[in-house]
Amino acid sequence: MQDFAHKILHDGPGAQSLFEDETLETVWDFVELGHTPTVADVVARLGDEARVRAVSLAGFITIAGDRISLTPAGKQRARDVVRRHRLAERLFADVLDIKDYEADACHFEHVISPAVEEGICTLLGHPPLCPHGKPIPKGACCKLYTRKLEPLVHSLTDAEIGALLKVTFITSPGLQRLAGLGLVPGATLRLQQKLPAFVINIGETTVAIDRAVASGIFVRHV
Repeated sequence: MQDFAHKILHDGPGAQSLFEDETLETVWDFVELGHTPTVADVVARLGDEARVRAVSLAGFITIAGDRISLTPAGKQRARDVVRRHRLAERLFADVLDIKDYEADACHFEHVISPAVEEGICTLLGHPPLCPHGKPIPKGACCKLYTRKLEPLVHSLTDAEIGALLKVTFITSPGLQRLAGLGLVPGATLRLQQKLPAFVINIGETTVAIDRAVASGIFVRHV
């Protein structure tokens, strides 16, 4: 995000709007980590203090002393930007299998429409986390569980026996234990049976798990 932010410092159509998005996303990141950012914190990432303060004049942040907080309008806009960015990361990592996707995700977050955003989220199976383990803010499609498209990513419980699958993310408890079994994002497995327990092959290892654990393992076909 930082490299992209420096690129949009140059004057041009929409440059200030893009800078507002980057500023709000930066503040969101700090707040998510439990910190109240200062002007210096944000400027250190984005540069151009004047433009950071202009975001305050636009009504998206408030600056008290040197501390920055999001206004209600700023919080909503930041939430939307963060959601688009993290969905883009999942799309590039899980579907397109792109390793170095950060710069593309930074561009993508500014250009997709709400309809495209919802379509991507539905296609991916409404993922709760980005590839870095950060939460993806929920959208209307997540709350209503809209299924307009066949999801590319789905729970292991919905997979067919014999399918070769790649783990995209895991929401089941006991992640450390699962990791010890080889069940980690990126692992490839084959589903052998569903009853009385779910039996999967990971490489040369055969693992049995119950339905509750399987329901929190999200996969896509290889």
